[in-house]
Amino acid sequence: MRRLCLSGAGARKVMSMDTGDSMTDVFEGVRFTWTSVSGEGRKGPDSLELTFDAEHTDMALGTYVPSITAAVEQARRRDCKLKIFMNEGSSLRGISHNHPATFDTLAMDPPTKQALIADLDRFLKRKEYYRRIGKAWKRGYLLYGPPGTGKSSLVAAVANYLRFNLYDLDLSEVRYNAELQKLLIGMPNRSILVIEDIDCCFSATSREGGKERKTLARADYGHGDDDSDDCSNKSITLSGLLNFIDGLWSTSGKERVIIFTTNYKDRLDPALLRPGRMDMHVYMGYCGWEAFRTLARNYFLVDDHPLFPEIQELLAEVEVTPAEVSEMLLRNEDADIALLGLVEFLTAKKQ
Repeated sequence: MRRLCLSGAGARKVMSMDTGDSMTDVFEGVRFTWTSVSGEGRKGPDSLELTFDAEHTDMALGTYVPSITAAVEQARRRDCKLKIFMNEGSSLRGISHNHPATFDTLAMDPPTKQALIADLDRFLKRKEYYRRIGKAWKRGYLLYGPPGTGKSSLVAAVANYLRFNLYDLDLSEVRYNAELQKLLIGMPNRSILVIEDIDCCFSATSREGGKERKTLARADYGHGDDDSDDCSNKSITLSGLLNFIDGLWSTSGKERVIIFTTNYKDRLDPALLRPGRMDMHVYMGYCGWEAFRTLARNYFLVDDHPLFPEIQELLAEVEVTPAEVSEMLLRNEDADIALLGLVEFLTAKKQ
């Protein structure tokens, strides 16, 4: 091309061809030419015209153009501003989601991290597969482990990786199953539903007709004098949530990710844990050696240090969360001082 036009304001810049200019792209040995064509009567926007030899029509329509549109979609997803939505009663309020966590900066067991990334990639590519087998295009993840092991950071990393908006559902704000359905149906495609500390949500148990039913433990909403036995009219039920996750309501959207977090997996109802609801269980454990190396690289841009062998030995003997390690590393910008402080901290915990 003879020249490029640069347009746009702020951080977003767009480079384009002059009207009448063209460029050639070689794809799998075949030449494709793009030409900038002016809009009709000079009123419409310029467009791009694609030309190629007729013998390559099948490749153009079946492979080349889809690869271009996929690249455009990926670029749009990467550049879009993410939001996190929170519920207030039966309505949703969105704010900008600027959490910087990524899989590169996440301090967790490397094999578990790679397995999760591979599962997410496989999920994104299986639209036709889910349609063919007659299942809703969704995926459920359970993040469990002690407090401070990075569950919330992992949720943010997943959102940044997929470029999906987050819907952080506070069940204590939802009074009825109908409100829950309204909120969940309102979630668009390509979104992540997050319910944190799910073990704290359904704790009161009742039996009717020999069938166990769990209802949401909540504060009194003015129904304290109501002697009705119909709990579903007063609060949301576990079955109401499960109907959306894995029942008929689950087909109301597509390409959705559902994430539950808990500190106590053993307290969860088995109905929540079975495949189809929570397809992958991800254990977020204490800080191991590889997780520490990630933190050291994040904070000090170092891959080695004289204190590393001692820290590695201590981490093998002491249960410490990534949050605790991060707190010690944050105390000083000098790597020598911060790592020495971490050694003293770990030694004290061991003793």
